[in-house]
This record gives sequence, structure tokens and C-alpha cells, in this order.
Amino acid sequence: MQCLIIPLTTVPKGTWRCDKCVINELNKPSDAFGFEPAQRQYTLQQFGEMADKFKSKYFNMPVHLVPTDKVEQEYWKIVSSIDSTVKAEYGADIHTIDHGSGFPTGLALSGNEDNTVYKSYIEDHWNLNNLPILKDSVFSFINADLSGIKNPWMYVGMCFSTFCWHNEDHWSYSINYSHWGEPKTWYGIPGSSAEAFEEVMKETAPELFHSQPDLLHQLVTILNPNILMKANIPVYRTDQNAGEFVVTFPRAYHAGFNQGFNFAESVNFAPADWISIGRECVNYYSSIKRACVFSHDELLFKILQSCDELTPKAAALVYADFKEMVRFERVHRKALLDWGVTEADFVEFEHKEDDLRQCTICNTTLFVSAVSCLCDKKRLACLRHFKQLCDCSAQMHVFKYRYTIDEFPTLLRNVKAIAETAYDD
Repeated sequence: MQCLIIPLTTVPKGTWRCDKCVINELNKPSDAFGFEPAQRQYTLQQFGEMADKFKSKYFNMPVHLVPTDKVEQEYWKIVSSIDSTVKAEYGADIHTIDHGSGFPTGLALSGNEDNTVYKSYIEDHWNLNNLPILKDSVFSFINADLSGIKNPWMYVGMCFSTFCWHNEDHWSYSINYSHWGEPKTWYGIPGSSAEAFEEVMKETAPELFHSQPDLLHQLVTILNPNILMKANIPVYRTDQNAGEFVVTFPRAYHAGFNQGFNFAESVNFAPADWISIGRECVNYYSSIKRACVFSHDELLFKILQSCDELTPKAAALVYADFKEMVRFERVHRKALLDWGVTEADFVEFEHKEDDLRQCTICNTTLFVSAVSCLCDKKRLACLRHFKQLCDCSAQMHVFKYRYTIDEFPTLLRNVKAIAETAYDD
């Protein structure tokens, strides 16, 4: 109202908008959706005091007397209200590498504490620092410290702090443990319904997905489960209490919120049955041009190089995935040759930074093979998109390879031999 030639002190009755302000607002560049960083830092005690004070004041009763269903009802009322001004803060994605873990990790003990008991907790398989790198988890073959995937993240919640609809990177499994505090309310959708869920989300908020196509990968979108269930999407709900684990399965979308002050920790893991799902995910990422967190093929070759450590069942799953990769390479390398590419260079892709070995077209992290052009040697394409790399002739292009076709059979034989011992038993 202050921009008018004669400023007003009150908004006129009826539906009224200042045309000048509307034009200015529409001309602003659209921002990506997301959460704002908090304006202050807290100690754990300060955050807890703030969280308890907020919940007690909001519901006008002691925090421990507020029923979970009342918090849930109020939460969805807030989410569905366009005029809501309720603000909750969340200590999310806190790196255990930097701040330590809620689980014991082998730090020296002082005094006369029982080292035997403490060591059993350090080595326990349910300790989330151990779970991703157990022998049966294929993530144990990843050398890099991938925070959140191989190293747990911690979460300090308060009433209404939210984790939005998402599934895990590379469609891996995840596990979350609540160390202490008030419950965490979860909603889950089976991986088999992931595509149907994505379609409903896009139909419900098309304008959001138009401005940010990868919205579901940004963890910023929440939608009432009732809307999903009306569209025949199966939704499951649980309250996770202190001392309880929640496991999510490959491609399963999940979301939720915290009932009050609590502390949780989570990490990803991948038993051998994930391997084929992981390849399916990378192919999906390629179709939507989403960058990978790690190279699936590079992980596969690291497993093959240590395949003597695999169980027969795991070896069979690795063998099937490797056969699929070899089939892809044979078909697409032939297509490249038929197109007219004759030059080839050996490249150890693992020695390059990930952002320097991405397909220019689909952002897939390259490892087994790639294509470049003499017009710009830094740009690479995967075998799916080599014709889209540039407008130069085939003779200008160069095939980059980490392994020749002749090297594949030996690797296949080794892992196949281990897989077949399952039938010998």
C-alpha cells in the first residue's frame, strides 16, 4: 500500500491487489524450492529447550501429555493451510565424520569402565557405523567416504520438523535408529508403486514440477497421504519410538515429521540383491539427466576384483549384473564402430574426478567406456549418447575404454565359478 501515490493505511474492502506490485512480483526470477538455513546455531541443550518450549506453548500443555494423533492432525492442518506461519527447525544431515556418532566408535575409555561390553557395542552389526561395510553389503567395496551412504548422518528434530517425500540415492536400502526422545512419524510407499506415486505428485502440483523437474529429488515436497490413497497409492504409517529401527527398501518413497525433541541416526546399505536395482536406477537417472553419487560399473568391477570374498548367492547376482553390462558394451561398441569411429584410447577413469568424467548429455558417471571428440577433448559422452556429443563427423570422435571386450570373459568365468558352487552344495 505504500507504493501508491497516496499511500493507504488499510487494505480496501473486497478482492483488491495493487497492479504495480503484482507486475513486480511476477517479473521476479523464480527461486528453487527448499528450506532456509537457520539464523542461529544451537547447542544440543539449547535446541532441546527451544523445542520443548515451542511444543508446550503450541498445545498449551506439557510436552509429554500431547497425544501423537493430535500432533499428526495439527501437522497436516498446518501443511494444507496456505496462510500458516508456523516455523519448525531441524538439525538435519549432521555428518558423523565431523561431529561423531550416537553409536560407540572405538574412542578410548577412561576410568574402570567395562571395556568388554563397550567393545561389543563397537563391533555390533546393528551399529550403523558398521552396517554399510559388513561383508554382505556391497557398499563395503566403495573406498570413498560417502557421507550419508557409507557414513551415517544424524538428525535432531522438534515438533513438526519434516523430512519430505523422497527415496534413497541409487535406490539403496536405508536404516534409521532413534537414539532417544519423542516419536518420529513415518509414511511409506512400496517401491513397486514409485512410478504411480510420481505421476500423482506431478498431476497434483504440475506448476511446481514445471519450474523444477527434479523436485522429488530435492526433499522439499510434502503431500497429504489421504490424497495419495484416494489415487489408489498404498501408504503405510508408523510411529518410531526411541530404541527402534526403521528400514526402507529400494525405491520406496517415504516422508514424515517429528513429534517433538528427538535424536536419530541413519545410513544406507546394500545387500547383493540390490545390485540389479542399482543398475536400473542408474539407467533411470540417465533418462532424467540426474548425476550419480558413484559409478555403478566401477563398484561392480571392484566387487569382481575381490570376488573370492563373495558368497555363492551374491556371486550369482553379481554375475547376472555383469552379464547385463557386457551385453550393453558389446551392442553399443558395435554401433560406435558401424558409425565410423576408428580411433581408440585407453583411459583409467577411476583416476579422474567424478565431475570430469560425466556424460555431457545425461550426467552419468563414466567408467567402462566413453566417447570424446577432437573439437573439445574435455567433453565426454556415454555410449548411449555419442551422436549427441557434437555435430562433427564420426572420424573426429575417439572411443575411450577402460577394458577391452577380450578382458570380460575371464572376469565372468571367475565370478561364475563361485556362483555355481551354490548348486554343487
